[in-house]
Amino acid sequence: MARYSERTENNAHILQVQLLNMLEQSGKDNEYIDHWEAVLDICASKEEYASYNDHIRVNPLIDYLLFSETNSNALLTTLYAVRENARISRDSIPIELWELQNAFYLYLQQEITDREKPFPLMSLNYFLQNVRKTSMTVTGLIEGSMDRDLPFYLIQVGKWLERAEKTIRIALITLEHQQQLNVSLQEADGAFLLDLSRATESYLRKHRQTNLTGVTHYLLHDEHFPRSVAFCLKKIEEALMNIEKDHLSIRFLELNNPLKALLFAIMKFDLLTITIEEAILSMEERLFQCVDLSRAFETIYHLYEPIEQH
Repeated sequence: MARYSERTENNAHILQVQLLNMLEQSGKDNEYIDHWEAVLDICASKEEYASYNDHIRVNPLIDYLLFSETNSNALLTTLYAVRENARISRDSIPIELWELQNAFYLYLQQEITDREKPFPLMSLNYFLQNVRKTSMTVTGLIEGSMDRDLPFYLIQVGKWLERAEKTIRIALITLEHQQQLNVSLQEADGAFLLDLSRATESYLRKHRQTNLTGVTHYLLHDEHFPRSVAFCLKKIEEALMNIEKDHLSIRFLELNNPLKALLFAIMKFDLLTITIEEAILSMEERLFQCVDLSRAFETIYHLYEPIEQH
């Protein structure tokens, strides 16, 4: 539930960022097709999309990212997953949390039934803002209503794992995009990366220049920014310590050792000393480490998807 909720909110934000870019340019999406490709890679699968569409066009892509039944990470699909996981966890979460997730999913179903095709961009922006506001309300309910026991810390692990993985993915896709443009890392601007990562305000309070190297290091290393990979990994470690009271237990060590290895690899990453090809390879390895850590956690604690009811 926590992972899908975090993914929904992140993807809604990323799509909203790109839509605002389009609106500022009076809908001239051709100038930003490379950004749309990046958004597709971050939020879904370019290869999967290409199997249904010959070209990247804005309206079909938006529909694919939000409502397509062929996209396992479509916003409606992840919201359904949130609702189903909340449904089977009703005994372990506040009743208000289940009611909110259920009511919002039903509201979205109605919105989709009544929507115009294609979705007007201003209406779509309002729609995405509602998704994000609901996600923030969910976070407030969890933080303010739940006992600090096993269900709470399981939710924390899911949330921070998903956020760490998304931040690494965003950084990786951005580096791959710069490689395609054949732009040096020292010359590349990191403003779009900051926007996608919701880091613009935080970063500009501490730094003046938005070069890609500095922005990437910030998103990976800064231990005070709640969306940096280092911050997320430390939060996961904190939650694991509360789940496993015995820090010498096999379960704790099987998770904490790869977690420490991932944190060490993230902290030693330095774009100033490696080529862009080496940076991309390193980010791919970090992403695989993060995915492996997630799978290990699911296996050790026997976490499975709910069986869909027909």
